[in-house]
Amino acid sequence: MANKPFDDRELDQEAYEQAEEHFRLVQTRLPQDAVEAVAREVVRRLAFRLPRNLSSGHMPTEEEIDLLCEALLSNDEVAGDRIILAARRDGIEPENIYLGYVAGAARRLGVMWEEDRVSFLQVTMASGKLYRIIRGLRHVLDNSLNLAGPEKRSLFALVPDETHTLGIEIATDVFRRQGWDVEMVMGEPHDAIIAMTEQHRFRSVVLVAHSERMLAALISLVLAIRITQPMAYIVVAGNIVDQVEDVSTLVGADDVIPDIETAVGRLGAIIDFD
Repeated sequence: MANKPFDDRELDQEAYEQAEEHFRLVQTRLPQDAVEAVAREVVRRLAFRLPRNLSSGHMPTEEEIDLLCEALLSNDEVAGDRIILAARRDGIEPENIYLGYVAGAARRLGVMWEEDRVSFLQVTMASGKLYRIIRGLRHVLDNSLNLAGPEKRSLFALVPDETHTLGIEIATDVFRRQGWDVEMVMGEPHDAIIAMTEQHRFRSVVLVAHSERMLAALISLVLAIRITQPMAYIVVAGNIVDQVEDVSTLVGADDVIPDIETAVGRLGAIIDFD
């Protein structure tokens, strides 16, 4: 495979930098067990997310996956980026990059972690690099999403184990009265929420949490949705907005909805439609 110079113009630089900052904050603000859970979620989602269409083009060899993992585990911050971007420039289809290179590396890292061949810190840093690059390439990795679709189709989901339901019920009713097509989910586990986003590909996803103790679960949800639905707009709502400083940046969301009075207009402005 060619290993041409890294060119950040090939990336969605804003998404790339947001992902990098997000992972940095997670590692500095969350306890180690929560950071480990987040890293495992990233590895799991990257390893087993299957693209909608897989071409019959080039798939990486075992040696190429070894080289990619070595790059991701190295101290060179963009070594892995160079390899994946070189594959893209060589004409390899986005689906093959995802299923072959990204998923292959994630699976290999997961096995190495389980076999104690790499440390928790090493895998956390490597998974952060993989997450960052797929966020930067989101426009080519998820180009099957029809952005001209129904902007007012949204998912409102209560974070797993959150018990305060009144706020999300009121918000759902308000949005529906304003003509939005809103699917509301309460009491569902993490994987069920992610499965729903994959099935329906909502334009926006509003995640509701009312306590700081929901922070780790909220972060895991955002990361999983970012991986499975790269172009979705993710918004945080609920009392956690007031309880956690700069919660949007910490969890990796696009914005927050601080109150129901401004909710409809704010979400409409976030996804930028008339």
